[in-house]
Amino acid sequence: MYSLYQFFIYVSSATVIFLTAFVFYKNKANSLSYRFAFLNISFLLWMISYAKMYSVQNEQIAYILSHVGFVGTILVPLFLFLFLLDFIERKINKFIKGIYILISLFFVIFTIFSNLIISELTHTDWSVFPSAGAFHFLFLIYTTVIFLHAIFYAYKYIQTDEITSIKKQKTIYLMLIYGVYFAFFIFDNLFFYNLFDFEPTFYLSILFCVIPITTIISSYNLSNIKVAAIKFLLFIFMLALVLILTNYILISSTNIYVSNFITFMLTISFFMFYRKVINKAENILFSQNKHYQNILIHAASGMAKEHNIDRLLKLIAIIVVKTVKVSFAAIFLENQTTGNYEIKILRAFSNKNNELLFSYDKNHPFINFIKQKNEPFLFDEMPQFIAHSVVLPFRPALIIPSFFEDIKGFMIIGEKNNKDIFTKEDMSVFKMLARQTSLAIENCLFFEQYKQAQEKISAAEKLASIGGLAEGVAHQIRNRLNQFSLISGELKFEIEDFQNNNKETVNTDKNLKSTFNYITELSTSLKNNVDKTNEIIKGILDFAKMESKSTMFETFKFKEIVDLSYDMLKIKHHLPDNFLFIKNFKDDDTVFGVKSQIMEVIYNLIDNAFEAIEEKNNISLNKKPIRHTGRIEVSLIKKNDFSIIKISDNGSGIKEQNFGKIFVPFFTTKSSRKSGTGIGMYIVKRMIVENHNGKIWFESKHMTGTDIFIELPNH
Repeated sequence: MYSLYQFFIYVSSATVIFLTAFVFYKNKANSLSYRFAFLNISFLLWMISYAKMYSVQNEQIAYILSHVGFVGTILVPLFLFLFLLDFIERKINKFIKGIYILISLFFVIFTIFSNLIISELTHTDWSVFPSAGAFHFLFLIYTTVIFLHAIFYAYKYIQTDEITSIKKQKTIYLMLIYGVYFAFFIFDNLFFYNLFDFEPTFYLSILFCVIPITTIISSYNLSNIKVAAIKFLLFIFMLALVLILTNYILISSTNIYVSNFITFMLTISFFMFYRKVINKAENILFSQNKHYQNILIHAASGMAKEHNIDRLLKLIAIIVVKTVKVSFAAIFLENQTTGNYEIKILRAFSNKNNELLFSYDKNHPFINFIKQKNEPFLFDEMPQFIAHSVVLPFRPALIIPSFFEDIKGFMIIGEKNNKDIFTKEDMSVFKMLARQTSLAIENCLFFEQYKQAQEKISAAEKLASIGGLAEGVAHQIRNRLNQFSLISGELKFEIEDFQNNNKETVNTDKNLKSTFNYITELSTSLKNNVDKTNEIIKGILDFAKMESKSTMFETFKFKEIVDLSYDMLKIKHHLPDNFLFIKNFKDDDTVFGVKSQIMEVIYNLIDNAFEAIEEKNNISLNKKPIRHTGRIEVSLIKKNDFSIIKISDNGSGIKEQNFGKIFVPFFTTKSSRKSGTGIGMYIVKRMIVENHNGKIWFESKHMTGTDIFIELPNH
């Protein structure tokens, strides 16, 4: 006949089976899950055998079930010990492990084949229960040793520096569970000595052990150990007090209705008092947490006022590190061009900025996991193969994604300096901070794009103004050039005509002949220079008009534009005799692009290079001018999909503080004696990047030289 007591045991058994399946579902089939399963099999063998023993009529079968059930009891300490070793990843000496297994095996054999551990059944008021055998006390000693050994290993583990705060917190919980369950386990075994008249409640102690362990394995957001301990101790105290008082009321009262009412009111009052005390304790223990949480909330509300993204990220990192007191904070942002996530700032608690230049690919497992979570999560929640792929100089503790329609970036923060865990309240605050951060980042990006758009519009207006002015000026210059061209032609024709008509006079007078030849050379040179100047003006006007790209792109020989640019350089400057102009490419090498624009780019760059050489020559050290052989080298490297043009010089170079300004409109590094407007390099970048979908960059060292690189697609 089944009783309510058996029903509780079967329900507990079903709960254990469910929790085992739940752990396998949450953690897949790892070694810790298997250890937990073996432990629960021991519990089930214990509970189900004893539950069945209470209902069978045949005393011999009940005797067998009692011994089978105690086999499960024997295995519980062993599997608890092995589970803890696996949890703390501790490799025990094989000899000690073998001893424990061998002792457990001896107890199992003696239990099955003798009455030395548990003996015959005794009849009680509620059912039958086995009695302790002659050697049962040895099992209690063995249990005490193995439990204390397990707790000792756990204590040694939490003393190490390598352990994370969340793992330390879990291990402390596990130590408390083992300590309390050890007391329950010994108490349950005292029933074999017939010391109590009520039914054993071993199924409750089993649930006390299994449920918290399941939580430790499957959950990462455990309560603070201090609060949990206070709650538990206060609950036990309040429960004992309520039971004592209600029992006294029931004994003393003659009216059952009055006693039940007083008991009910007393229970409600104590529960309300319990909640009030717990809230007060949490406020005291978490006062520091609430302080920095309020600061974070206040800081988040003011982020929208900052429009500079660099200052915003620096502000966020400093607030988190200094307020929450974590070891570090690293912020990654999405690169709009590549889609990868690049580190933008790393702030450590020690005030040391660590410059790290690395990024995570947009398809990296770490990035995919962040996108799946979509909210702050602990680093320990990630699978091991993903966690090992995260490279940082510090140990991460918390990942905080910043979402706005899609992930824009994320922040990684380290452990708290006091080794406390991040609470659920922390997670809520960081989630709100992440949302505000994403909005602030979007705001900064919008202002950045707006600023760039305004700069482009302003530059376009200036260029349009310059283009219109250039066209008008060029028209006037062309008129004058035409006059110069006509005059030089007429002068040359007049001299040649005079020489032809007066050959004897000219040939006999050597001075006159030399003068006429000199005037003829001047007129020829004048006409050639007028023609070249006209070509330059035509090129400028062609660029100002910005003809349709589809009709301007072509494949042409690179040598043609380099030679023309060099000729224009010779027109503008007086080149020294020792000047070197090196062409490092083949005569038939070609590039693809707008010929007039590429020519403008090459000319602009070699013109800047020559002026840098002249500037270096004009710098004096110890009042002695530095004279060196100027050198400009133009190279062309052909690849499958693109060509790289390199223009090198040994001039004055660029100062490091000016690196970010070289391509800014109207910024110039030329001295006041030069006529630089600062528009040249901006136009160069615009033609290469916008018109040709190419790239341009440079490497330079002050007073050593500069290398300019241009990458152009081959089609």
